[in-house]
Amino acid sequence: MKRDWTSRAGLLMIGLILVVINLIGLNLFFRLDLTDDRVYSLPDVSIKIVRELDDPVTITAFFTDDLPAPYAQNRRFLRDKLDDYRAYGGANIQYRFVDPASSDELRADAARMNIPPVQIQVVEADNVQLKNAYMGLAIQYGGEFETIPVVQDLSTLDYDITSAIRNLTRDSKPKVGFLTGHGEPNPYQNYQLLTDELERNYEVMTVSVEDSSLSERPDVLLVVAPRDTLGEAGLRAIDNYVSGGGRVAFLLNTVDANLQMGQARPLSVGLEPLLETYGARVRSDLVMDEQSSAVTIQRRQGFFNLAQQVQYAFLPVATNFDADNLMVSRLNAVMFYFVSTVDTSAARPDGVVVEPLIRSSSRSDVQEGFFMIEPMMQRGELSSGPFVLAAAYHGKFPSMYTPGLVSPNTRIVVVGDGDFLNESVVGVIPENIRFALNMVDWLAQDDALLSIRAKDIEPRQLPEVSEEIRPWVKYGNMLLPVVLVLMVGLWRWRRLRTREIILDKDEVVDDGVSQNGEAGVHHPETEMEAAKS
Repeated sequence: MKRDWTSRAGLLMIGLILVVINLIGLNLFFRLDLTDDRVYSLPDVSIKIVRELDDPVTITAFFTDDLPAPYAQNRRFLRDKLDDYRAYGGANIQYRFVDPASSDELRADAARMNIPPVQIQVVEADNVQLKNAYMGLAIQYGGEFETIPVVQDLSTLDYDITSAIRNLTRDSKPKVGFLTGHGEPNPYQNYQLLTDELERNYEVMTVSVEDSSLSERPDVLLVVAPRDTLGEAGLRAIDNYVSGGGRVAFLLNTVDANLQMGQARPLSVGLEPLLETYGARVRSDLVMDEQSSAVTIQRRQGFFNLAQQVQYAFLPVATNFDADNLMVSRLNAVMFYFVSTVDTSAARPDGVVVEPLIRSSSRSDVQEGFFMIEPMMQRGELSSGPFVLAAAYHGKFPSMYTPGLVSPNTRIVVVGDGDFLNESVVGVIPENIRFALNMVDWLAQDDALLSIRAKDIEPRQLPEVSEEIRPWVKYGNMLLPVVLVLMVGLWRWRRLRTREIILDKDEVVDDGVSQNGEAGVHHPETEMEAAKS
């Protein structure tokens, strides 16, 4: 029997089904995310943090209403993301959207939480105008707050919100120390963006050597581009730190190169025996790579000096990363400044594991001994690569000064360049900063945040095709949907036509049925009388 859903009972049944589905939805949260990086789903670490909250976290989104594209999409993406946090955090996650332009009190609240208005371009009456807008986020917990001044980079939104919640809810931040006193660049001047980013999740400090020990014992020690010899006191201080389970990043220049002068010479600060004790070594060479950045040089043309950009092989742009290591697996490209090779074949202590992180391209080579770094010098064919430019070591490291003393399981990173983060040398390169932040997270064993530092939210583009195939792709996209619609319509028409023919045959058969319902039964007497008449 065919059910009539327009009846009163049918409508009541539909209503009950909808009520049951809504009741299930209140207690069961499910999302199907088919993107490669699961950009529309909360990472496991975010879910874990919000589920373990003891007290409510209040999130206030200071967002101007009626924003034009693409800022309106950012607002919608943020609202969906906060819905996810509330779904997993329950009553301990509360959020609201407010427009500071609607009242002086809200503007004062935004200013108190360090959320400034930003200028955006809007098109009104066919004119491009600048307009002040608020697009910030304030996260409050226990009387304290963390701020995201501008929600603009959606790829880091998970990381920003989760790290802010975690910073508010934990007792203290881990410490990151920059070693100083040996000609190292000033971190607050030369690595300003890096230190600003680190201070969001770590307590950043400078560390010096005092009587064969460090003035402070940070959770992570960064030894970046020392120029002066460390001496025995410095080596003992680092060795004692590692022996106690300390984690160190060595970002070293083993060649002193001057691009303006076109000269380079080997540089040693005395760290070689300590690194060799740990199974690491940075060679005194320079990597040349055809996959490199450009430099601007001045050329004399008659009476004029002309600026010309040329590819410079000593500024390699590395894109060959270890796909299994979270420190580098999501990086796109890192630019180095006169980088040396890390020798991963050196003898290592038992139990120490090395993982090459970054390699040059196959079209690379090295110079060592005598360096010729002038930009216009012909290099010849570069084809000896790839070479390891950075490596990670983990395990139990023996002490250089105390025989038999072995550290607990700890981690070390070695990079053959100490200048790739120096803003006064290479400027601000976001991927370089991201590599350094990932490095600190890995050394601090903060794999949870490392896994969500950035997700790729980029439109998928069609691959390049040849000129011969391009018209087929173009007209195929135009005509194929129309052809498919016509074929579906034709198939449906044929199906309906077939049903009509079958129904007509059924009607003919029904007409042949006798009054008493006995179809196909012969009655001889009736047939004879009909024949006589």
